[in-house]
Amino acid sequence: MFADAPSLSGPAVSAAPRQALNLRWLAGSLLTGFTGAGLIGVALYLAAADGIVAAPPERALPPHGDGGSGDVARKGDRLVRDEMIVAAKTAFKAPMTERAGEREVIRVHAYVQIATDLPLRSPDVPVPPFDPLRSARIEAPAATEGDSDPAETAVTLVRSPLSEAELEDGAPALTDGEVDALVAETQALPDGPLPPAFPAERLLSRALRPAAIPDDPAVEARFRNIEVRILPENLTRIPETSTGQGTDQALFEERDLVLAKDQSLEDLLRRNGAEPARLAAMLASLSARAKGDLSEGQHVRLLIAPEGDGRSGERRGIARVTLYGEDGIQEIVAANDRGGFVSVAPPRPGTTQDDDEESGVTLYESLYGTALKNGVPRPIIEEMVMALATSTDLQQRTASGDRVELFFTEDEDARPELLYVGLRVHEETLGLYRYRVPGTGEVDYLDPSGRSSQKFLMRRPVPEGRISSPFGARLHPILGYYRPHNGVDWAATRGTPIMATGDGTVVSAGARSGYGNRVEIQHANGYTTAYNHMARIARGVAPGARVRLGQVIGAVGTTGLSTGPHVHYEVAINGRFVDPMKIRLPSARELAGPSLAAFRQAEEQIDALRQRHGGKTVAERT
Repeated sequence: MFADAPSLSGPAVSAAPRQALNLRWLAGSLLTGFTGAGLIGVALYLAAADGIVAAPPERALPPHGDGGSGDVARKGDRLVRDEMIVAAKTAFKAPMTERAGEREVIRVHAYVQIATDLPLRSPDVPVPPFDPLRSARIEAPAATEGDSDPAETAVTLVRSPLSEAELEDGAPALTDGEVDALVAETQALPDGPLPPAFPAERLLSRALRPAAIPDDPAVEARFRNIEVRILPENLTRIPETSTGQGTDQALFEERDLVLAKDQSLEDLLRRNGAEPARLAAMLASLSARAKGDLSEGQHVRLLIAPEGDGRSGERRGIARVTLYGEDGIQEIVAANDRGGFVSVAPPRPGTTQDDDEESGVTLYESLYGTALKNGVPRPIIEEMVMALATSTDLQQRTASGDRVELFFTEDEDARPELLYVGLRVHEETLGLYRYRVPGTGEVDYLDPSGRSSQKFLMRRPVPEGRISSPFGARLHPILGYYRPHNGVDWAATRGTPIMATGDGTVVSAGARSGYGNRVEIQHANGYTTAYNHMARIARGVAPGARVRLGQVIGAVGTTGLSTGPHVHYEVAINGRFVDPMKIRLPSARELAGPSLAAFRQAEEQIDALRQRHGGKTVAERT
C-alpha cells in the first residue's frame, strides 16, 4: 500500500532507465585494457630479444660413423688430453768473438733462442715428408778474411805473448806470497766453474794491504783484531767402485750359439754356466720339442746378466734363452723377479708395442711443426733435421717430456745460422754445436766432446723396411741346412732405393752366384760393406767409382738365392764379418789439439749466451 507513495521530504525523482549506456565507463575500460596488453607485449618482446627462453631438453646421441671412418674406438684407446706446452722464445743482440782469417773480431749479432716441449699431437701446419735420402752433409761457403764487414765489427783482437810485455815501475802487482796463495786456491777448487763471488773476509785480506800505506798505525790498528780464516768446503768424496767382474767384462752380454752335432740344449746351457736348479727351471718352461727335438745348427741366443738386482759383485748367469727358427723367434724363456723362469710369448711380426706416454706423431713431424709455429726460418729447420738425423731416429714416436732447444742467428743482411740444437728424447739428451771446417767451409755439428754427430757408417741401407733375418746362424730357406748368416736382411718393397752407408770406393759391382746383383764398397779404416740381391745397380756405380754417404747405388730386388724382395747387407772389418746392428760405429770426425781448443772456446761462448738470457738447458757437457 506504500509502494507508490510520494517522498515526504521533497519532490519525487524518477530513476534512470537500466538500459542506458555509460560512454565514460566504456572508454576507461577500453583504455585500461589496451594499456595492459601493450605492456605485456613489450615485456614479452624484450624477454625474447634477450634470449631468456626455455630451451627444449636435448638427448646426446652416439655418432653414427661409416665403416670407412678412421675414428674407430679400440680397446686401450685413451681420451685426448689437453697439453700444456712450456715454451720460451727470446730475441736479443750480443757480441761474439769470431775468426776472420788470421784475426779475431767481435761482431754483434741478433740471436733467437727457443726452448719448448714437443707436442704429442699432429701439427696443424703443413710439414713436408721426411726424406732420408738427403745428404747428411751441410755445405756452406767458406769464411774468408774479406768477409768481415768493418761496419759490423766492434773490436778487433790481436793476441800478443805476455812474455814480451814491459811493466813500469810502481805498476800494481801481487807479491810472491799472494801468487802462491792464488795458485793453491785454484788447485784446491773442484773441477767446474769458479765460485760466483768471494766471501767478505777474503776480499778484506786482498783489497787492503798495509804495505801500500807504510808507517800508518791507523790502518794496522783498524784491522788488527780481524781474524781471517778460510775454511775448506765440506765435501764427501765417494771412491769409485768396480763391478767386481773385471774392467773388460760387461755386466750384460748376449751370446749367439749354434747346437753342434749330437748336442742337446741341456748340454749347451750347462756349458754356458747354468746351475742345476736354474737349468731345471729353464727346461721346465720350454716346450717338449725344444727339450729333445732340436737339430744340428739350431740358433740359440743367451742373455748373460747378474742373477740379482744388478748390483756390483753379484754372480752372473743365464737370464734369457731365445730359440730362432726359419721364421724368426720361436720360443723365449726368461727369468722373473722371484728367481724362476717363465715362458714369454714371441713378438708377432708387424706388431708394435705402444707406450702409454707415446703419441701417434713422429719426432720429425713434432720437431718440424714446432719450429714452424715458433717462426723459425726454414733453412734453420732443414739444418736442424740434417744435424739430428744422423744420430737420432726421427721416425720414432714423440713421448711426454721430449724437449728441443734452438739457438741461431737472425741478422737482417745475412743468412741465418744454427749455432746450437739440444734435444731430449726418452730421458736421453743430445747437444750439438755448429763447427765450420777450416779451409773447406764444410759445416758439421759436434757434441760437447768434439765428436761429429755423423756416424762413419749408417746401420740400415734402405729408407724404409724391416729386418726379416738377423745376423747369426740360421736355417737357409732354400738350401735347407744351417749355416752362418753373415749379414742382416732388410725386407722392403721391390724397387726401394738402396743407399751407400758411408763414403768409399766401389770394389765390385755385378752378378755373383747366389748373391745376385751385388755391390761391394771399401771404406776407410778397414771397413767393407756389401749389398746383395739387387734388382738393378745404379748408373755410374762401377769398380773404382767413389760413392758418398746416402748415395743411391741400386734398388731392392730378389735376384740370386732369394725368397722375396730384400737386401742382404753385410759389414766386415779387416775381412771379419760383424753384426751391423750391434757394432759401435765411430764418428765421422773427432777434433783434437788446436782444433778442439778452438771448438771449446766457441762452445763456451754459445753456452754463456744461452744461460745469460734465461734459456733452459736441454743438454750440456758433464
